[in-house]
Amino acid sequence: MCDSHPTQRPTRRTVIAGAATLATIALASGPRSAAAAALGSPTPGDDAVAPPAPDLATAPIAVATGLDIHPRDDWGVDLPPKHPMGPEDVRFLLVHHTASTNVVPDPRAVIRQTYAFQTGPDKGWPDVCYHFFVGPDGSVWEGRAGSLAGPVVADATGGNQGFAQLVCLIGNFVDQPPTLAAQDSLARLLLFLADRYRIDSDPNATVTFTSRGSNKYRAGAEITTSTISGHRDTSATACPGDQAYVLLPAWRARVNATRLHRTRTGPYATATRRDYHLD
Repeated sequence: MCDSHPTQRPTRRTVIAGAATLATIALASGPRSAAAAALGSPTPGDDAVAPPAPDLATAPIAVATGLDIHPRDDWGVDLPPKHPMGPEDVRFLLVHHTASTNVVPDPRAVIRQTYAFQTGPDKGWPDVCYHFFVGPDGSVWEGRAGSLAGPVVADATGGNQGFAQLVCLIGNFVDQPPTLAAQDSLARLLLFLADRYRIDSDPNATVTFTSRGSNKYRAGAEITTSTISGHRDTSATACPGDQAYVLLPAWRARVNATRLHRTRTGPYATATRRDYHLD
């Protein structure tokens, strides 16, 4: 696994995170709003996955400096999870891509198509498997229900290794890299999640855990991987595409450099995990 009307940007809401204030990553900036479709998902324009009416749009939530996330209701208020999903013990972050077209006018249509495919007979998952989506224009979207509130267990093509939160770039990055706007938002999102779950962002940091099973590692195998990895590191897949995968060292370095800068210029509160509350 690895279009429609433009979304109007309503007034932002704020999240009280109880974690360290996140500094802006000095990357290329871009407008927030759009992106792609999922490999094997229904054809764009399928009435069953058409986006909700614009007046049902939900305000994006400011979770950190320079990072607003569209909540799940903004694309799937009428598409609830098929059944409950448990929590996850988060130890690392896993970057994916949708392996789809890079030209998409409305990310809500893409995510709804992904939902239709991943909850349908081919996959049978309870919801979209990714916790967050990042569009080519830099828009960020909550994917799997509950991901803004806390750590939710994932699913993944090839098998869910466990212990990760999944961040999915919308588009195909086999032959071309993600846009600068997407890279900017991805780095901000990875920083937010690394702080939230106390993940070591040193570019050389690794995590070791016992596999839950995939097409690359049998269940019970001991796996060591980077704390910010690509999908191909834990499953037999080309995801997140060659041109995205080669950028992982740069993304790790940017996230870590921002954290080090914050440490030098603090003071900052200790990053602790709390439930999120909307004001």
